[in-house]
Amino acid sequence: MKADQISKTAAFIAVKFYGLTRKAHFRSLFDDSVITFYERVVQSLPRPINYYQYWLNFDWVRRLYMWSEELLLPGDLLHIIARKYYIRQLIDELNNDEYQQIIVLGAGFDDLAFTYSQKGLSCFEIDVPRMARHKQEFLNQYYADFKHPEIISSYLKNSSHALPIDNIDPNKKTIIVAEGFFDYLHTDLVQGILDQIQHYFRSTPTLITTHFDLDELPLHHRWSFKTGVKTVGEELKLFQNITEFQNLLRASEFVIKELYNYRSMATELQQLTGTTLPMLKGFYLLKTN
Repeated sequence: MKADQISKTAAFIAVKFYGLTRKAHFRSLFDDSVITFYERVVQSLPRPINYYQYWLNFDWVRRLYMWSEELLLPGDLLHIIARKYYIRQLIDELNNDEYQQIIVLGAGFDDLAFTYSQKGLSCFEIDVPRMARHKQEFLNQYYADFKHPEIISSYLKNSSHALPIDNIDPNKKTIIVAEGFFDYLHTDLVQGILDQIQHYFRSTPTLITTHFDLDELPLHHRWSFKTGVKTVGEELKLFQNITEFQNLLRASEFVIKELYNYRSMATELQQLTGTTLPMLKGFYLLKTN
């Protein structure tokens, strides 16, 4: 993604989450404050994307939208719910273990840093300049009287770049969230970032990260996934299967403690919500250390 553009993949993740949580069974998985946050996010998106805020309130529009999404890439919609639900569950579990700060890499329109700022943690977002500016303007407009996370702008292009974390306390017990972040970086840059994190903090942070193993998708769904990303001006760069990605983490001494696969997440969410939506094959969520 370019430094001077708003991420359309991030925008459509927000739109999909907003549309899905119009349904009570998905809405019940999240606090009302989270639902309100995404309603406001979609309202604040550039035209014509913000029109979804109006149209997705109609059941027939949602059904048409869901049908078309599932036709192109089955499981994509439930994977949106999964990433938002399970990352929050993991942070809540860790928050009981005296963690003091959270860093969200490539935060996009996510609410995590803002939400946990209200709970007393020091929170940071790192994103490209245009996204960082938009997020700050959004928080200033809708949450002027709330505590804001610190939003840091940075554009990472190659392995010579490093995360701008020099002003973040290396002595605090830290959670780092990389939701859909590494997918858009080449392997050498991912390795450099992992090494930087490992050496900067006094104790290794807990890393929560998503990963897509595109090899597990059927060829036509893999093409749909890649094409959808390219259509909005972005590009996937980390083409590793789940074993290779785990080895990449281990090479920087991140110890994998939990691994959620799409099958287990689908089963639990289907039981919790009564949905019959499938889960996107090849989607994983990992927690280290």
